[in-house]
Amino acid sequence: MELSNVLWIGGPAGAGKTTVARKLARRHGLRWYNSDSRTWIHRERARAAGVPVPDRGPAHKLYDRAPMIVDDLRALPASPLVVAEGGPISPAMVTVPGRAVWLMPSREVQHERLRRRHPEGVPAYYLQTWDRLTTMLADSPVTTLVVDDLTEEETLAEVERIFASALAGGPTATSVEERRALVRYGNDALVTQHAGPLTRPEVPVDTSTVVRTFDCECADPECTALVDLIVADAVAAVAEPAPSILAAGH
Repeated sequence: MELSNVLWIGGPAGAGKTTVARKLARRHGLRWYNSDSRTWIHRERARAAGVPVPDRGPAHKLYDRAPMIVDDLRALPASPLVVAEGGPISPAMVTVPGRAVWLMPSREVQHERLRRRHPEGVPAYYLQTWDRLTTMLADSPVTTLVVDDLTEEETLAEVERIFASALAGGPTATSVEERRALVRYGNDALVTQHAGPLTRPEVPVDTSTVVRTFDCECADPECTALVDLIVADAVAAVAEPAPSILAAGH
């Protein structure tokens, strides 16, 4: 199956792929698939299949998440287009030309961004993603975009240009109801990531105190507002009819 309804955004840690994917999905009425939100579900799936996943500590080298990501994407509705992003996504997963872009900072810029994001210390695995991807992309036909000198909006504009034909061909959501349901889908995935029944068994989250960032559900395509919520409040919010996660004044 070609997954011709999927637009792929890849890159190493710190490339900005999640930010760009969220904004692209919101602006154009796409479904945002964030592979990071499936990390713990995939971990439990691997364990159930007999992979010797440890109770604690990293396990990313023990199993390949790519087939599980493909299964997730195949299970989604064919409409609207899906923008899929995340660290486990590789150029080898792309089968349709013109529907993928890899955001690549220089090693120095990646390190600088990650140090700002993790002042307590950058996880070693994050720093290794640049070398791994550089090797993969050397033999891949997918488009790469150097992002060192680009702002978030400039990066988004370049990605829109690369995906112009696919976006024009659609299908994309157009009604307020469709757009709101897509934003809710993304927020619900984040809730599942942080508070679902298979969530973070090795590193539990205190849902009454931990704050995470969610998308405003006003469904305005020009809205890029993010809402910081205690996870427990977000759990309650996504259980209510949309819209229930709204930025001030929306």
